Amino acid sequence: MSDIPSTSLTAPPARPGLPAPDMRARVIAAVALILALAVGWLAWDARQGVHSMESSAGGRLAELGAASAHTRTALAQSQAALKDAQARITELEARVADTQEQRVALEEMYRELSRSADDRVLSEVEQMLVLASQQLQLAGNVRGALAALQAADQRLARAEKLAATPLRRAITLDMDKLKAVPQVDTVGIAVKLDGLIAQAESLPLPIAETLPVARVAARARYADETGSFTRAARDFWEEMKGLVRIRDLEATEVPLLAPAQSYFLRENLRLRLLSARVALLARDEASFREDLKASQAWITKYFDARAKPTTAALATLKQIADTPVAIGAPDINASLAAVRTARSAREKR
Repeated sequence: MSDIPSTSLTAPPARPGLPAPDMRARVIAAVALILALAVGWLAWDARQGVHSMESSAGGRLAELGAASAHTRTALAQSQAALKDAQARITELEARVADTQEQRVALEEMYRELSRSADDRVLSEVEQMLVLASQQLQLAGNVRGALAALQAADQRLARAEKLAATPLRRAITLDMDKLKAVPQVDTVGIAVKLDGLIAQAESLPLPIAETLPVARVAARARYADETGSFTRAARDFWEEMKGLVRIRDLEATEVPLLAPAQSYFLRENLRLRLLSARVALLARDEASFREDLKASQAWITKYFDARAKPTTAALATLKQIADTPVAIGAPDINASLAAVRTARSAREKR
C-alpha cells in the first residue's frame, strides 16, 4: 500500500485566460435565452391556436345560424301545409257526411219503391185503423170509427192476392162491437141547442117589455091628428094609463125584472146553453146535465110559461136532457194488433 501513489481530490485547473465566474454567467444567459425563445414560441403557437379556434367557431356559428333560419322557414311551410291539410280534411268530412245522408235517402227511396202492392195495402189499412182509434179515444166518434173500419175492410177485399183472412176477421169483430154501441146524435143535439140560443132573445117575460097591442093601435090611430097639442095630450093620457097594469098571475111570486136585468138574464141563459153545447162536444155529461137543468129552471122561473115559445123551449130542453151523451166506446186494439202482425210477418219474409 505504500507503493500506490497518492492523488489529491482538487478541481482541475482552469483554462488559462478565462476566469470561472464569467463562464458561469454566460451559461446562465444562454439557458435563459433558450427558455425565453421556447416561451415565446409556445406563446405564439398558443395564439395561433386561439385564432384558429375563433375562426372555426365563427364559421360554425354562421353555419348554425343559416341552418336555424332554414329550419324556421321549413317550419312555417309545414304549418301552412298542415292548415291546408286540415281544411281539406274538414271539407272531405263534410262531403262524406253529405254522401252518407244521400245514401240513406236513396236506400229509403229504394225501399219505398221496392215495396209490393200488398205492403202498401197493409200500410193504408193500418193508417185507417189508427184514424179510427183516434176518433174513438179523442172525440168518442163511433160513427167515424165505424166508417174507417168499413173502408179498411173494403180495401182489403179489393186486394185479392193478399191473404188477410185473420185481419178481416178481427176488423169484422171490431165493427160488430161498434154497431152494438148506442148512437148519439151529437150533430142533431147541437143544432137544437143552437136554435134555443137564437130563441133566447125572443122568449116572453111574464110582464111584457113592449107596449100592449091596444096601446100600439091607439097610437097608430091618433098619429094622423094634425094638431101637435092634441097629439101630445093623447100621448100623455096613454102613458098615464100605462102606469098601472092589472094581470091575473097564477104564481104567487113572480120576479119583476128591469129592462137591464132582463138583458143580462137572456145573456146568461145564452151562455148556459153555449156551455151545454161545449160539454156535449167534450162528452162531459155531468156539466151537460147541469147546464140543461139550470136553463130549464131559469126559463120556468123568469119567462112566461103559458106562452108557446116558452113551452116549445122547455119541451126541447126536456127532449135533449133525456138523450144520453157520454157512452163508453169499445177499443179496436184487436184490429190494430192484427194488421201490425201481418206487416211484421211480411217484413221478416
